[in-house]
Amino acid sequence: MSPRRKERRVVAVAGAAALVAVGLNLAFSAVAAHRRRKRQELPGFSVQVNLSAAEIKRLADRIIAKSKETYDAVAAVPLDKVNFANAIAPLAELDAQQFPLVQACVLPRMVSPSEDICRASAEAEKRLDSHFLLCRQREDVYRVVKAFTERGERIGPEATRFVQYLVREFERNGAKLTQTKKKEMEKLKSLIDDLNLKYIQNMNDFTKFLLLSEEELAGMPLEFLKDLEETDGKRKVLLTGYYVTPILEHCKVGSTRKQIAVAYGQKGGNQNVAILEKLVQIRHRLARLLGYSNYSDFAIEPRMPMTSRKVLEFLEEMSEQLSDLANRELTVLKELKMKEEGDAQFGMEDLLYYMKRGEQHKVDLDIGEIKRYFPVKLVISGMLKMFQDLFALRFEEIKDVEVWHDTVRLFSVWDASSSDLLGYFFLDIFSREGKYDHTCVVALQNGCMCSNGSRKVPVAVLLSQCPKEFDGNSALLRFPEVVRIFHEFSHVVHHISNRATFSRFSSLRLEGDFAEIPSLLLENWCYESISLKMMSGFYQDITKSVSTEACQSLKRRRDMFAGLKLKQEILLCLVDQIIHTSENVDIDELIKDLHPKVILGIPLLEGTSPASCFPRIAVGYDAVCYSYIWSEVFAADLFATKFKDDLLNQHAGLRFRNKVLAPGGSKDPLEIITDYLGREPSLQPFIQSRTRNAL
Repeated sequence: MSPRRKERRVVAVAGAAALVAVGLNLAFSAVAAHRRRKRQELPGFSVQVNLSAAEIKRLADRIIAKSKETYDAVAAVPLDKVNFANAIAPLAELDAQQFPLVQACVLPRMVSPSEDICRASAEAEKRLDSHFLLCRQREDVYRVVKAFTERGERIGPEATRFVQYLVREFERNGAKLTQTKKKEMEKLKSLIDDLNLKYIQNMNDFTKFLLLSEEELAGMPLEFLKDLEETDGKRKVLLTGYYVTPILEHCKVGSTRKQIAVAYGQKGGNQNVAILEKLVQIRHRLARLLGYSNYSDFAIEPRMPMTSRKVLEFLEEMSEQLSDLANRELTVLKELKMKEEGDAQFGMEDLLYYMKRGEQHKVDLDIGEIKRYFPVKLVISGMLKMFQDLFALRFEEIKDVEVWHDTVRLFSVWDASSSDLLGYFFLDIFSREGKYDHTCVVALQNGCMCSNGSRKVPVAVLLSQCPKEFDGNSALLRFPEVVRIFHEFSHVVHHISNRATFSRFSSLRLEGDFAEIPSLLLENWCYESISLKMMSGFYQDITKSVSTEACQSLKRRRDMFAGLKLKQEILLCLVDQIIHTSENVDIDELIKDLHPKVILGIPLLEGTSPASCFPRIAVGYDAVCYSYIWSEVFAADLFATKFKDDLLNQHAGLRFRNKVLAPGGSKDPLEIITDYLGREPSLQPFIQSRTRNAL
């Protein structure tokens, strides 16, 4: 899973630490009368925008006060009097009422041009997260919830699942530990946070560079060379991804590529290797303290595989299934190297360069030319039309409603056949100073039932940094940006389609394994002619869409050398799983041993220490690096089985919306997908799709 996708997930649930933080009839101060009037005109919409710094602070105070009041009330229920109405319903209602209020405090730090408001929002988020963490550790509330599970009161399947989530969240946060063990847990978490920070700081502080002559940089574009500082007749190459990746892709000099790759592969140094090994040891201690045999089992328990054993089996099978394809691809690369450099050993420093050369040989595609076919406005209008047609939806733009910037648009979403209101979404896609940098989706309100019988409808915002119009001409998007926006809008549709009863089961609060599957499935439409033509048009004459040949080239380009690329990802995932299921592993030795086994005999580049620059394993994706590949495999099966032969089949889209998107987290995700497919998901469609288009 890419960092942008992790950021999106974190942002979407920021403040959603209000998992069990809910507010019965939560009162909050009214804002200006015209704001209140406009909100009331939108059924099911209680989202607040444009709060001042003072209003954010007051709202956070009241959220915390009401949350504490509700938790205290639940904790006071005698254990022999516990029932759903006094123990579970208050927590569910609190979550339903408080989530949009929490998000009203959190959103401004991402979108407001005011430094004071951004600061107030960041401070509120920190306070709220700290408060909700304490809520999830309350032993007195946990005892009441646990007592309810032991009484055997009959409730529906979704309510049962909600109670199970409550119990698991309490236990994973140490609610059933003794005070001594709770203190130990907090100490371990603090150590982990400190080590995470040190690991990232060491990478960020890495300021080394190499001085290289223009001859040593042969093959690099003139624009790239001009960007390099000149020192003593040589070019100063900073060892950052911004400079290293282009050199590894374009430099014709093998010795330069190797020199760059070795130097960059030492980023973080021995200090980071030691930090990572220490992190792994502390994570194991934390997991055992909470009753798990290893850290990987702790991390994976709430996800689709549920156990580390299943993840390892998945990765090993994937690696084996990809070997034939990857070997054929490697043969092509070795032949290219033989032609250019003679009989020289093929090394890791050669992969990116010869993949790029192979792509140039096999794919007739001018990326600069392709960009001319994707004006921002046309991409957005085509995308919206495609989602409406496929999923039987109707989007209606709402004018004259309060937003946080004059470029922001608000849409209502309706079921096209029943005309039922499904939800709302904001589009805040144009760049401006001070706005969050990446494309992502933020949930502003979750769809759920309230205690009074009314339903809150889902509300989301799509944030991006698309270029603005210039001289009346729509700005152009690079193709990867088109895919990113399409991917993220798929999350919007997933969120809006949710029909779960409980706020906790919103689609944007799902674990990444399941949350990413629909968006990765729908990314396929970005590589098919029928849908690409809906989103494209030459910037000087929008009636001329991108050609069928260009669409085919984009797909071939995506799948070129897919086997080798995935093998590298699988290596990372295997290292991640092994170190988090075992104790006292020498990580450098493990990588040195695994590397040639997974990467088809290519040894680890001598002098490099990947453990010193594995930020995903160190921070944020520890024990769950497998997740993105897992989601891709499921998405490929869904696409091949249900959509590939008729991309705009509304019957198939509506069935997918109702069967897969609508339940959110209210049902087991593996059961949802198995029921939809009529069988267990398979690896084969993924392998076949990549094999068919790869070479």
